[in-house]
Amino acid sequence: MIAAALLLADTPAATPAAPPAPTVPAAANAAQTAPAKTAAATSTDRVVCKTESVTGSMFPKKVCYSTQQAAERRQDERQNLEKIQNLSH
Repeated sequence: MIAAALLLADTPAATPAAPPAPTVPAAANAAQTAPAKTAAATSTDRVVCKTESVTGSMFPKKVCYSTQQAAERRQDERQNLEKIQNLSH
């Protein structure tokens, strides 16, 4: 039984042929990816990652935000802190 399976696996008909890879000139491929890299590098929407402490856990959690999301989160946290401080007075 195992020998029959091995014999069938060795036949060329049992293994599907991989489709040929598309041929793109290297210069055209580099030209397509170069603007994307420069646009991402100059964009203000880069990703910022940091580790945050999790209450009740010894393991920190890695969180990533775009620069705009990080600024919005800092502003929201600041507003929440001010609300809490104003309630205690």
